[in-house]
Amino acid sequence: MEITIKQTSELIASNWKITEGKLHKLFNFKNYTEVVNFTKKVYEIVEKHNHHPEIIVNYSKVDVSVNNHEEKNISDKCYLLAKDIDFINNIPSI
Repeated sequence: MEITIKQTSELIASNWKITEGKLHKLFNFKNYTEVVNFTKKVYEIVEKHNHHPEIIVNYSKVDVSVNNHEEKNISDKCYLLAKDIDFINNIPSI
């Protein structure tokens, strides 16, 4: 099922962009340790969702792009994954 206008608005409000038929967001961190910790959390979430984004890791940035690979669109699965990635990004590190 394709993403709704309301879902799209929610994601845009939290800095996700829609480019080339994908949801896209760049996450910025202070250092590589934070990048690795975030990427590990994302891995756990995507495995639970069984929905796997494209992830590009840099020293202080993680670039995430997600779409429905089979249908070549942005689906409600993409929306739920993006929301969960935002959620784990907002959990303070111990």
